[in-house]
Amino acid sequence: MSVTAEEARDLQQQRASPGASARGEVYLSQNSVRANLRWWVILLIVWSIAGIYAGSHLMRGWVPHDEGAFSESAERVLNGQLPHRDYVETYTGGLAYLHAFAFRHLGENFATLRIVLFVFFLAWIPVFYWIASRLVSDWVAGGVTLLAIAWSLPNYSAAVPSWYNLFFATFGMAALFRYLESRSRKWLFVAGLCGGLSVLAKISGLYYVAGVLLFFIFSEQKLGEIDSAERPRKGLYSWFVIFSALGLAGALALLVSNRESVEVDLNFVVPGAALVAVVLWREMRLGSRGDRERFAELLQVCAPFVLGMLAALLPFLLLYRTSEALHALATGLFVLPFKRFQFAFLNPPPIATIVPSLCLIGVLGLGASVRGAARWGVSLVAAALTAFCIISSGRTLGEAGALQSIQSYRAAFHAAYWLTPCVVLLGAFVLWQRKRSDPPLADSIGQQKLFLILSVLSLCSLVQYPYAHPIYFCYVAPLVILGAVGVLRLFPVVPRPLLAIVFIGLLLFAVLRLNPSFLNAMGSYYRPDQQNHILDLPRAGNLKVEAESVDTYKRLIPFIQQHADKNGIYATPDCPEVYFLAGYENPTSVSFQLFETDDGLGEYTLDLLSRRKIHVVVLNQFPIFSPRVSLELHTALMSQFPNEQQIGRFEVRWRD
Repeated sequence: MSVTAEEARDLQQQRASPGASARGEVYLSQNSVRANLRWWVILLIVWSIAGIYAGSHLMRGWVPHDEGAFSESAERVLNGQLPHRDYVETYTGGLAYLHAFAFRHLGENFATLRIVLFVFFLAWIPVFYWIASRLVSDWVAGGVTLLAIAWSLPNYSAAVPSWYNLFFATFGMAALFRYLESRSRKWLFVAGLCGGLSVLAKISGLYYVAGVLLFFIFSEQKLGEIDSAERPRKGLYSWFVIFSALGLAGALALLVSNRESVEVDLNFVVPGAALVAVVLWREMRLGSRGDRERFAELLQVCAPFVLGMLAALLPFLLLYRTSEALHALATGLFVLPFKRFQFAFLNPPPIATIVPSLCLIGVLGLGASVRGAARWGVSLVAAALTAFCIISSGRTLGEAGALQSIQSYRAAFHAAYWLTPCVVLLGAFVLWQRKRSDPPLADSIGQQKLFLILSVLSLCSLVQYPYAHPIYFCYVAPLVILGAVGVLRLFPVVPRPLLAIVFIGLLLFAVLRLNPSFLNAMGSYYRPDQQNHILDLPRAGNLKVEAESVDTYKRLIPFIQQHADKNGIYATPDCPEVYFLAGYENPTSVSFQLFETDDGLGEYTLDLLSRRKIHVVVLNQFPIFSPRVSLELHTALMSQFPNEQQIGRFEVRWRD
């Protein structure tokens, strides 16, 4: 760890006296050891707290179709099937192989997938802390890490690929930080490796890759920056930068064009476009430099990064090449996801809900602009409002003051939610207008680190599109926190007590209000923890879920097993957990019926049931994504499967 400015001045004073050189070296060594020890002590404290807290939430809560889809994919791979060729894989397929490996060695149940996720989470904590400690002091970095933890995994501990996108984006960002400090290209390779692994988890890992490539263009501009009074001459490289940057902005706009709205544009287009504007503005003002030199510098950073990506992706691609299934892979990754947009879409919160974020930024700005007693007054008022918001948001529906509780809860959540565009826009403005002599952006590395954080944040936030459920914000919230830290450190005039109040408020809201509410209430209102009943079915892994789920599935699964035979069952739509919990193979190639071909679906289903001699059909009457079975198909099923039993949201039909 580096010594402080005061320690450096003391060292200079000691060197002015006889024998100061030796004493100074000893002094520097001792302080370096103390700083290093302090860094590790803080990490161990944070690590312990996070492990215990997140571990206590690890088996809590579920979305049945998520658990079922992940487990069914792992089971299919374990049985020798190839994702995308032999069945419709919802994601890239890399996690299916990881989960299959875990199933083989840890047992086939829902808990196994969460244990794997928890291992990655524990590895992510010190990496996040290391990045934060490169921006702020060790103690502050520890607090920032705890805040990031509270807004992430404890909210939903299922092994969704988006968590892995977050982890690998953080790992890659840390590798690039290390590269900026050491200029060792091996870290570029590591960053690319993280990008490839992220893509293997979910194709949205490409957002991280795009963010890094935009950073590389900015980094080349900083590395080769020269002062020139002459009007810059635009060569081939400059036109390459201009077209590449505009192409990225156009791609962002095209991605959301089918569901365009003010909220969508502000969240998913404007942040990236702002950073593109910074790159273009800098390119227009750069002094004249040779195209060959600039292309060579860009290639020197891109080549190791791309090689790292290929190291992760090539084995996967070769598997499909040897299986003659590259077309199936391409279709599964780049065609079927767009079909999902028709059914799985959720808009971000209305634009009016940005007001709490703007108020939060306004309070910080007010605190920075006043002095003396007025500054303390702003901090005290902010503390009182924060306490009121936390306390008043704790009333449940049906209690007196529930309306005020909902308003307070949503104000706190939206204050955090809309920070993504606010932070990126503010950071882009600072990079655009800040002079090089102004700390902490006085050096090129400081500017590059800030741009890297903002670039990865703005692109990775696209994981929320097209389904902007509040939990999707949690998949990127730690990056938002890093971005906020990176920007706020540029404004040392903001009172530390005021920053501490904001930090404590966000932390308490996450722990006391956000974590317990779970997904069905997240972002809308506070709901006490209902996920406290153990689902003790053989393959459920003792997950803690709501009482209604326990009652439904503990009646449903034994009932199915009682009436089904070796020919299996047919469960639809969107209920893969039924297959897994009951221990039967899915006779179709899909976990979610929205991926099935619409034409002749009823005839295909009836033919399948006849060929497989299936005796039990389970109908999910309230699917989340796919439509319910058609009236014609339901009538035919009633005729062929005359016996009926209603269990929770499932209609079970069977024939003798």
